Amino acid sequence: MQRVGAKTCCACAALAAMLASPGCALWREREERAASSPEHVALARQLSLDAQTAIDGRDFERARSLLERLASIAPKSAEAQQRLGLVWQLEGKIDQAESSFQHALRLDPEYVGALVGLGEVEAARERWAEALARFEHALEIDPNQSQALFDMGGALERLGRRDDALAAYFRAHALDPSATAISLRIAILQLERREPEQALARLEQLLEQTPDDPEARHQRGRARLALKRTADALADLRFAASKLPERADVYYHLALALDASRLRADAILAADQAVKLAPGYADARDLSARLRR
Repeated sequence: MQRVGAKTCCACAALAAMLASPGCALWREREERAASSPEHVALARQLSLDAQTAIDGRDFERARSLLERLASIAPKSAEAQQRLGLVWQLEGKIDQAESSFQHALRLDPEYVGALVGLGEVEAARERWAEALARFEHALEIDPNQSQALFDMGGALERLGRRDDALAAYFRAHALDPSATAISLRIAILQLERREPEQALARLEQLLEQTPDDPEARHQRGRARLALKRTADALADLRFAASKLPERADVYYHLALALDASRLRADAILAADQAVKLAPGYADARDLSARLRR
């Protein structure tokens, strides 16, 4: 999916996780049955494993080369095309990714991974309704696809259907409770729904896994600020600003925490930085003006 700011990071992490899954690392039995000889099976297995090693090392050029060779010796393999599409996605080349996913679906029209991939391509082009339809189709085939549910939640958010998005994220979380990207999106929506206690509890659990995650620290700072735990909020938001220096929303929330801490001069600087980073950010402009009165 291609999302702005924190969502982009989540998306990359999700793609990397998909590529690192056991299903991607091993050459499936059905692919082996499609191979023409035992020698081809052995070669396909080795190419698949070598490609995964390259992916794990973020050597995407080598991974593509190996997967293209795999596809050439197993031309009926939808999996090879789908994995190739994922590598193209990680490189930000969505036209090539789309071509690979479409190829995979010509080989297997119900290949869920390729349907999800095409949905993510549609999302990268901000065609949210089309993306949603792809994810829904994937979930009709396999209702237990946490990645499809996570991506569906993102599309629903962009379509303004936040309650439905939250329901999709909760379904994804039930399937993959350790996925930090899912927990983060749930917490963010809980904050939007003015449920800071629930958001804070979720963020505390998330930060036990990844204590230096700057986006989780940012959101925890927001939750703490809403609960008037100002000193704790300020610590989180200062940390987030140091790690996410291009994020106007982080500086805006930092300015609010500084103002709540009666550090007016510092609050003005933070609000001004938010406006500098995003001149159209109305809330930041209004805050900057208010702090100067």
